[in-house]
Amino acid sequence: MKDLYSNVYKALIISSAIAFIIGFFSNGNISIDSYITGYSVLILAIMMILIILFNNISKIIQEQTILQQIYMILLTTGPFVLMLAVIGFILYLLITYRSKIIENHISQSYYSFSNITAILLLIQLYIVYTNISTPIFEQTGKISKVTSSIIYLLGVLSTISSIIMFTILKYFITDGFVVNQF
Repeated sequence: MKDLYSNVYKALIISSAIAFIIGFFSNGNISIDSYITGYSVLILAIMMILIILFNNISKIIQEQTILQQIYMILLTTGPFVLMLAVIGFILYLLITYRSKIIENHISQSYYSFSNITAILLLIQLYIVYTNISTPIFEQTGKISKVTSSIIYLLGVLSTISSIIMFTILKYFITDGFVVNQF
């Protein structure tokens, strides 16, 4: 059963990466739909990984002080919670501003930051996938502190990029209008 569970979240990560790649090379409605699908599937995969991490923390955590418990929870699950928050925020932006993005009524810099955010998330996915595929994670359910810190760093960068996307979508909507000159 454990192998089936790990195969499911690995398959979800791979399918979300494929959806992101489709979003990179398409435009309009197909691009938005593939990004929404990729982010949604990625949320499911991260939640499944978080279930494993919380399960393993609950076994270890009982012998420690409260401060050590909080530190252990933040160190172990923090990068995934941050990634989940960023993905949820981007998903909110895509759904809220969907029609303006499809109609191309936004600034061109939105697409740059959207691609930057997607690339940062793909790098995070690669790091996560390579670490959850190891026998150590399969047995212990732990990720090393260095890997966790790298995922945190990339999560902070994607948070900054997604906030810039929000600013562009919220305040620079009119920059995308193009006047046809005859």
